[in-house]
Amino acid sequence: MENSATFNARLVSTRSDSVYRIYARGNDLYFIQLAGLSTTAQALTVHFGLIGMLIGESLKRRAKKKTEEFLQRAGQVDPEELLCENKNNFKAYIPEIREAAIEPPALFAMHGKQAGRWNFSLRDGKKMRFEFENSDELKAALDVLPRLLNATLRVNVEWDEMKKRFQKIKHHH
Repeated sequence: MENSATFNARLVSTRSDSVYRIYARGNDLYFIQLAGLSTTAQALTVHFGLIGMLIGESLKRRAKKKTEEFLQRAGQVDPEELLCENKNNFKAYIPEIREAAIEPPALFAMHGKQAGRWNFSLRDGKKMRFEFENSDELKAALDVLPRLLNATLRVNVEWDEMKKRFQKIKHHH
């Protein structure tokens, strides 16, 4: 099973702030939620100070371990199977994606550092917003998405070797 057609991105919505692993299989994109614990850990720290931070750390460690175990398993399992394991998992039929863009990081990042964003909308008008937590994840997405979404995807970022980060494309005349 080829593993290259996957990448991670954080879904940004009012209800959720969790990282998904995105699989491309045929004409489908599978969105499989990784650990939904990060926000819990942060909330604990806010509410319970140091003790919360310690609990938070152990939660984070556990979440990380769970994520690693999950990724190992996910490498061997058909994403269809993973879909039903969590009500937050979903899939998108690629031809249903009406427009998509990979953008440079927002000036005001809600969730700390990010390397860039991936926004797309479906024919039914549903809009999805994702953020890439680091440039490796954005690179991985750039390996996958342009192939799949070819005409639909606008890529508005380019790699800046000096700054070692993605930035808005400067139009070369």
